[in-house]
Amino acid sequence: MFEVAERLKNVKISASSAMTRKVRELRAQGVKIVGLSSGEPDFPTPPHAIEAAHKAALAGDTKYPPQDGIRPLKEAIRRKFKRDNNLDYAIEEILVSNGSKQIMYDAVMASVNPGDEVIIPAPGWISYADQVTLAGAVPVPVSCPENNQFKLRAADLEAAITPRTKCVVLNYPNNPTGAVCSRAEMKELAQVLLRHPHVLIMADEIYEHLLYDDAEFCSIAEVEPALKERTLTINGASS
Repeated sequence: MFEVAERLKNVKISASSAMTRKVRELRAQGVKIVGLSSGEPDFPTPPHAIEAAHKAALAGDTKYPPQDGIRPLKEAIRRKFKRDNNLDYAIEEILVSNGSKQIMYDAVMASVNPGDEVIIPAPGWISYADQVTLAGAVPVPVSCPENNQFKLRAADLEAAITPRTKCVVLNYPNNPTGAVCSRAEMKELAQVLLRHPHVLIMADEIYEHLLYDDAEFCSIAEVEPALKERTLTINGASS
């Protein structure tokens, strides 16, 4: 009888994945249902993207790429960060993966040791805590109350940091609440983190363009350049 590794016994089935599977099952039965579990666009891939992939495959661009991504793609990513976020990353600082989830998982496994603490604003994406748990570390949820528009308060961040804190996750615009920190609010969080140089920052910015009303997006590494060396800025093309 096959037994799973001990580390997996503390990891639960993703609730969002279970909901997505249930939606597929109901749709296969003819049920009209709106799925709100996965952050996936409800429109098809643009035809020009499909055509570009087709042409690349026909041209023989089907071999193993460099592990950190092909240079033309990394150069495009660099231009994007400079244009949209006022962040200038060297080509060597850019890594390409199969998705933002893989980047976050790899980052946790590469930087977090058993017993370390990772601060996770709550409500938050459910996979953050599971990734931390799988690494043998301790997820530390910090409540982001509705009366603060579900945003992390600087005082609460300060109170959650201990000598064992290895990382803090910042996800704005937030999944699932849609909360967006203003530049002033992000600056307050940055001031806290400047006082704790042992804390790394994982900035999940995959929903950068999902903004409504008069909300404006900002990256913590751009708001406070002194934190850039400690910040892993995560973005992607799927949203």
